[in-house]
Amino acid sequence: MSDVARGARRGRDERGALSIEFLLVISALMLVFLLMLQYAVKAHAHRVAEAAAEDALAAASAYDGTAISGEEAAIKTLGELGNLSNTSVAVTRNGETATATVTGDVEQFLPFVTVHVTVRLEGPVEHFVEAR
Repeated sequence: MSDVARGARRGRDERGALSIEFLLVISALMLVFLLMLQYAVKAHAHRVAEAAAEDALAAASAYDGTAISGEEAAIKTLGELGNLSNTSVAVTRNGETATATVTGDVEQFLPFVTVHVTVRLEGPVEHFVEAR
């Protein structure tokens, strides 16, 4: 068999290999892109939950604040910024401290990957102190 015939036969055996390699590389790049996108969306959702928890804590730890006013402030903030689903807000207040916890689910870009954020903040309650 001549060298030209062998070269032609090898060329026919490898036909389509470049297409398969291209699909594998594109699939891997898409997966990396979706992972980066999911991370960015999770970071944003964490910041939204943090903002809602900060507002809840500020309202609950104020001198005339209550746990209910804290929950209302968090729900208002989540409604304005809202990229969390299945949110829950829990605010407690006792004589010394107030605590705000905001949880929620992040939008999913990758199947079978559920991302959940939880932010818990605690701070002192304001008290009136008489001048001496």
